[in-house]
Amino acid sequence: MVLQKEVPKVHIFSTRAGDVILRPDLNGYLLLSGLPTSPCAELWPLHPSLRGSEHYFSSRWHNTIYVIRDNKLLETPNLHTEPSREPRRLHPSCCAGQHYFVVSGGSFGIILSSGTMTAVKDLTTGEPDPDTQPGHHQWSNEKMGSHRSYLYWQLWDNFSGEVFSFHPSVLNFLPGGLGLSKGDAFKAWELLNIFHNYSDSPVSRLQEVSRKVGYATEKLADVGRSWVATALPDSPEPGSIAVALAKAQFALPTECGGVGLNTEQEEWGEAREVETTLTFTLQPEDVAYVWQYQLGLGKEVILFCRDIEVTLGCDPPTKVPLPSSS
Repeated sequence: MVLQKEVPKVHIFSTRAGDVILRPDLNGYLLLSGLPTSPCAELWPLHPSLRGSEHYFSSRWHNTIYVIRDNKLLETPNLHTEPSREPRRLHPSCCAGQHYFVVSGGSFGIILSSGTMTAVKDLTTGEPDPDTQPGHHQWSNEKMGSHRSYLYWQLWDNFSGEVFSFHPSVLNFLPGGLGLSKGDAFKAWELLNIFHNYSDSPVSRLQEVSRKVGYATEKLADVGRSWVATALPDSPEPGSIAVALAKAQFALPTECGGVGLNTEQEEWGEAREVETTLTFTLQPEDVAYVWQYQLGLGKEVILFCRDIEVTLGCDPPTKVPLPSSS
């Protein structure tokens, strides 16, 4: 999976209702009956009052989901509803944690830095919980080997070492998931037309060129096929989330399966035919090549960009018409 430093933070945790994969950058989350192999997922909106927070966490034995923003603790029964009480300020000893967990028994675990952990009974008072042991915080390296993993507070000694694959519908929702399910992103100038001047004199041409502009909706139709959109007024549509995931995939660096380009200013409506009039002059025996910039995943073109270029040689243009995402 993509390293966290390359993408906005993704929050994965359990609740009484099921397992949650939260994408704050998309303002939405998936609710699954059980990770990682569940084929069905509910797509929910993140409530506006909970957006822009640093940490989200809960557990199967808690009715509350905890949210930390600006060193304040918010509590809510669901991520699609507003907090159930006024925000409370964290105790200074509980601030700036890298990860927060709800530990069995009602305590809270905090990873303050690499290899440094603590447990408290209340995040607002900082009262230590001497009965809660941090557990084996090196389990990821010791027992998971080369597999990248999300941190857990404790791993029991009877862990079998068995590793499950994410269901494709879940994998697609994770950063870089489209690159794993469909193939790495690519960028290319695609040849549209060739025009010759076979005469002995220069020729000025006013040429109509037809091309597609937009994205291939059918190529992303399966991304959220197993997602069930909730009937809330602000619920995201699977199609719009699929587009956002494609944009995010193209923005990733090449080593993470992307092309490092920002596509926000491109047309992300359903691809349609567009006519463009080109004006150019060809000298005797010249050949003009008309190119369109396209982005795709694996071997499939996803985005037909607006930019077209004319060259007098058969080599594609070298310019990149889209801005860098970095």
